Amino acid sequence: MGLRPLKGLLLSGLLLSGLAGGALASDGVPSSGKLTDKDFYRLATCGAAPGDSCQGPVVRWRKAVVTVALRPAEPGYPPKLAARVDAALDRAIERINAAGSGLTLRRDDRKREADILVIRPDLVEGDPTRNIPRMPDGELIGVGFMWLWWDGNKNATEASLLISADISAGDLPSVILEELFQCLGFLYDIENPAYEGVSILAQDSNSTLDIIGQDRAILRMHYPVK
Repeated sequence: MGLRPLKGLLLSGLLLSGLAGGALASDGVPSSGKLTDKDFYRLATCGAAPGDSCQGPVVRWRKAVVTVALRPAEPGYPPKLAARVDAALDRAIERINAAGSGLTLRRDDRKREADILVIRPDLVEGDPTRNIPRMPDGELIGVGFMWLWWDGNKNATEASLLISADISAGDLPSVILEELFQCLGFLYDIENPAYEGVSILAQDSNSTLDIIGQDRAILRMHYPVK
């Protein structure tokens, strides 16, 4: 696997007896020009470039409310950064909820077994994971990193994301929004200059701060309002 300078790593599927699985967000799927909403949705959810087959399953949460909990920062995590992550998480949740889909994120730090855990480990970009809840050991991290688990019916069951101890203040808001968004089943980044600064899933940009445009469209497609 190759370390990416901004966001994450290659997709690494972990199958459990052929029935369930887990994966981290992928390197970008190449494309060119603006995609249709349908093609963008397939790329983001199953890794299919326009006209190609899916690389993995389409996974979604089968509940209207998904809980999020920020775990206490590990010893050694910079206190000022820990506070920034706290505030950035609130903003990321607010921006996803404001997109108006059929799924709502609800933060409750009292829930040790929340659906999505947010971890502040004493790890920097390039370090291997170790003792991170819901993540296998030995995975090299970027400044942000996530892992999503699902059952045999491709229903998301739990997820975890981390923010490294060396992320810059400038990258933090976009990175935490992206990692949280990808925990909802949008596991594939897009490698396409047309989406840099436009989509939260753009591989080579950390400047997107909202869920609008086609990001909002695919969120509503994945979680339609009932």
